Amino acid sequence: MNVPDFIQKARRGSKSAQAAEVRRDVGDQAKQIAQLERLVGELLTEQRGYVFLPPVELRLHVGARESAANFWNQGRDSSRRVIEVFGESPEGPVLDWGCGSGRTLYWLFAHEAWRACYRGCDVDAKAISWLIKRHGMTSVSKCADLPPLPYPDGHFAGLFSFSVLTHIHPDRHELWFREIHRVLKPGARAYLTINGESHMADPQAFSKADRERFAAAGAAFVAHEGHYKDAAVVGQDRTVGLLSQLFEVESYRPGGYHQLDDVIVRKALR
Repeated sequence: MNVPDFIQKARRGSKSAQAAEVRRDVGDQAKQIAQLERLVGELLTEQRGYVFLPPVELRLHVGARESAANFWNQGRDSSRRVIEVFGESPEGPVLDWGCGSGRTLYWLFAHEAWRACYRGCDVDAKAISWLIKRHGMTSVSKCADLPPLPYPDGHFAGLFSFSVLTHIHPDRHELWFREIHRVLKPGARAYLTINGESHMADPQAFSKADRERFAAAGAAFVAHEGHYKDAAVVGQDRTVGLLSQLFEVESYRPGGYHQLDDVIVRKALR
């Protein structure tokens, strides 16, 4: 065996050992995550009497990761934002438009007033069925891809929506803004999240043609496979322009909620 062959084999052996070590580390991390998820589940059960975790399929309907930790963490974050906007004791029913399998609902139900005033709807029939059959939720309903929502005029004291408009074609945003206006009481607020223009900077997600369309129209839309995984990106000027025709725009924050823009609007008293 000459020296180059020996070195080459040693290197292969070194790389093989490194790969095995990486596999062990990944396996250890997966075990630790599973243990922590079980621990959190047990603690939540002790605290509330039940653990709230939909099947993996439903978790993937509302996110790109299937882990329990991601589902719980996202719900905790969204519920905190809802409390910031609407308080712990809202005056009247508040709609979670796009409630999915209850990611935000679970954390809001820690507050007695929210258990009474919470309403939710979603196009995901499986998620709504799971909430009703598994947890006996009577305050959630299935809705359609297009208006109207299954509620009367002026019914809600508030409405919030996390990552729903982000998957609806921009040409339909005005239609939905009008529907939100319809179901809100005078003086009620709505909190919405939107894919803002910063998302167009990702060259892997959006092509040159997509960016050109966005520059011309202030919006772009890319279809993706999966349960409502399409991506709608809308610029601030376009969103605020449409909303201001119907509401008082209280705030618009680029990147205000995680990587999403968020906006708070209020329906006029008259």
